[in-house]
Amino acid sequence: MRWLLTFIGFNAVLLTVVLLTLWASGSLAGMGLSAHGWIAMALGIAFTSGLGVALMALVFHSARRDYDDAAHRAGRHER
Repeated sequence: MRWLLTFIGFNAVLLTVVLLTLWASGSLAGMGLSAHGWIAMALGIAFTSGLGVALMALVFHSARRDYDDAAHRAGRHER
């Protein structure tokens, strides 16, 4: 479980650094978004990133616990 929290923390820091770099360079200034637009975009990015992290964590957890192999073996016996 500790690796999952480390993975989530690393992704949050990486996303923050990328967005702050874009903001500091002025790349985000010409978009013409209102405050509501920025909030919606930030929430959308956070939700999408969180969903990606959660799905990847499930893939790693499934592979580590050999759930994939059990499902693969169960599919072979049905044939």
